[in-house]
Amino acid sequence: MAVNISSADFRSQLQQGSNSAQFAPTKEMGQAEFLLLLTTQLRNQDPSKPVDPSSFVTDLTQMSQLESTNNMNESIAAMAAGFRSMQTMQAASLMGKKVQVEGTQISHTSGQDTSMNLSSDKPLSDVKVVISDKNGVVEELDVGNLSSGKSLVTWDGMDDSGVVMDSGQFDIIVYGTDANGEKQSINTVVPSKVKGVSIEKDGTTILTLATGQKIAMSEVKEISL
Repeated sequence: MAVNISSADFRSQLQQGSNSAQFAPTKEMGQAEFLLLLTTQLRNQDPSKPVDPSSFVTDLTQMSQLESTNNMNESIAAMAAGFRSMQTMQAASLMGKKVQVEGTQISHTSGQDTSMNLSSDKPLSDVKVVISDKNGVVEELDVGNLSSGKSLVTWDGMDDSGVVMDSGQFDIIVYGTDANGEKQSINTVVPSKVKGVSIEKDGTTILTLATGQKIAMSEVKEISL
């Protein structure tokens, strides 16, 4: 007796039978499973065509190396996690401390002197340090001649009228004249307080300063209380 099956039923049966997920292994092969597979294969091999045992040794060696590599990767990941935790704790200890960094702003505390380092790769004359806030120029320091290298300059925290300035952030511009009579800007290393610390995904420690500037820990020139 003939049995009629529609094309839709036939496709349905094929789809149900081709569901490979139900036949997928539930466990990855480890060294123990690999050894069991090898011994089973040896036990059931064709005696007239024995398999070269050296190939099994090679396979076993490769499996051992792979397992060792996986274990090493897990150990390295654990060490990296521990290092990040230690790095975070060390970075947190910088909160509230003063650091010296290259910048164009200074964090000034009222009633105290604020120092900065001027850095030039060549001698300059008629060097000026212009300090300003949101209202304009506060003070202009006449440094005079500056030799190549670093020179320390200190601001007494007063404006050009002798008024003590409040605590806050101040912009600085430093320039001088070179041997050809050309104006040259000068790099400044200035103090600022650390207000925030973060650790990037690549492990880089980023400091947020009181000026709002964000810098990598590697850019810090000096740390003080």
